[in-house]
Amino acid sequence: MKASNAAPPADVLYRIGRWPDPLAWPPPAGSAAEPSRFDDPRNAFRVLYLAERRLGCFVESVARFRVPVVVLKEAGASVIPRGRVPASWRKMRCVGRLRLLPEQSWLDLRTMETAEVLRVEFALRLHQLGLADLDVSGLRGPSRALTRAIGRWAYDAGYQGIAYKSRFHDALDCWAVFEGAAVERVGLSEPIRRDDADLRAAAAHFGLAV
Repeated sequence: MKASNAAPPADVLYRIGRWPDPLAWPPPAGSAAEPSRFDDPRNAFRVLYLAERRLGCFVESVARFRVPVVVLKEAGASVIPRGRVPASWRKMRCVGRLRLLPEQSWLDLRTMETAEVLRVEFALRLHQLGLADLDVSGLRGPSRALTRAIGRWAYDAGYQGIAYKSRFHDALDCWAVFEGAAVERVGLSEPIRRDDADLRAAAAHFGLAV
C-alpha cells in the first residue's frame, strides 16, 4: 500500500499572516514558543499553513481565543464566559492568496491509505509516545511530536507539503506547504475588517465576540 498523493486545488489557497505580507515564510520552528503542527523538528525547512476556503483560515486562526476548558469547568453551566477576538490581532494581520503550481507531490493525510502507511512507518514512535494506534483523526494532532515527525517524513519522501482536514470541522481542508515548493502569489493582501463576513462566521462558530 502507498500513501495517497493529493491533487492541488484548482482555485487559490488562503492564508492569514502578519501585515504587510501574510505569505512571508515564518521564522524557523526552533524560534517559536510553540511550533505548529507539521513544522520540521530539525528546523531545516519552514512551513506555510493555508486553507482552501477563506473561512477555514479564520476558523484555524481565531480558535485560540476560545475560553480555556478549565475556565469553563470552573464557571459551570449557569455562567458561560465569552472569549473575544482582539482588535489588535485583526489590525496586525491580513489575508493573502497563492496557487500551488502543477507537477508537485502532496501527501494526503485525509485518506485511509495514508493513515495505514504511516501506522506502519511510525509504529515504534507511536509506542514511544504512548499511543495505542493511529487513524486519520490522530494525524491531525494533538501530539505535536508525532505530527512534526510526519512533516519531516513527508519532506524526506519528496513531498512539497501536506493536505489535511481541519481539526475543527471536516468540511475545511487545509494545506501545509513546505519551503521550496513552487507557488504563485495571487493578488494583493487584504486587510481584515471588523465586519469581515468570514471573521464573523468563525467567531460565531466559537461563540467569540469581535
